[in-house]
Amino acid sequence: MSDKERRAAKRISHICEVECEGAGVSRLSTRINDLSVTGVFIDSMTCFSVGSILKLRFRVRDATIETEGEVRYSMPQVGMGVMFMNLKPEHRAVLESLIEGKPMPPRPVATPPVSEAQKNVLEPPNIYIPSAYVPAQNVLLGNFALVSIFDVIQMVESSRLTGALVITSPAATGEIYFNAGQIAGAKAGSSSANEAVAKLLGASEGGFEFKKSDYEYPRTIRTTSNMALLLSLLRIKDEEATLI
Repeated sequence: MSDKERRAAKRISHICEVECEGAGVSRLSTRINDLSVTGVFIDSMTCFSVGSILKLRFRVRDATIETEGEVRYSMPQVGMGVMFMNLKPEHRAVLESLIEGKPMPPRPVATPPVSEAQKNVLEPPNIYIPSAYVPAQNVLLGNFALVSIFDVIQMVESSRLTGALVITSPAATGEIYFNAGQIAGAKAGSSSANEAVAKLLGASEGGFEFKKSDYEYPRTIRTTSNMALLLSLLRIKDEEATLI
């Protein structure tokens, strides 16, 4: 499809969750804001560089769409425009149904594989639930080789996630707890609260994993914003370094 045809594609305001996989981040859960049959605009405080190839996964009208996309432009701390690549015909048909009002194509019925043991036993059929309908608890995975801990915290904040950011690094290992994207507490070895966050900010190697929670954490850190807390801790670290 030419650039002219892409620009002419009808776009609608459509908000839904999306999972992205790209360089440095194995899984990023954020949201789509703008959708067409040729691409999407993804809300994200931290953007991938132009030209990056992402794996996308989102749901439209009870259908799970999995495809690749190329980042065509980015707006720092706002989001990025992604053009679809290798969009399957059945997925394009679902998008056309939503965006252009075309009839939905008939959906094939998934049949689970039957083992030899099951073939020899007469029993009522089980209900088959595809893995795409099982919510993933780990919504963010990656390493610090290509993304900083500050970027990861911004991703969590922009997605308003509640859960624990588990950090494994030579500098420190621990967890930072979030309530709706705001830092509520932390633990790193024998340290907790602000002291633990300060230790974990030194992570420049290793990996991270965000574990989503249905319940909020007790608040042991009180601050006006994540950025205010991080800047305060960095200032303290700089002051301590000058005294050495």
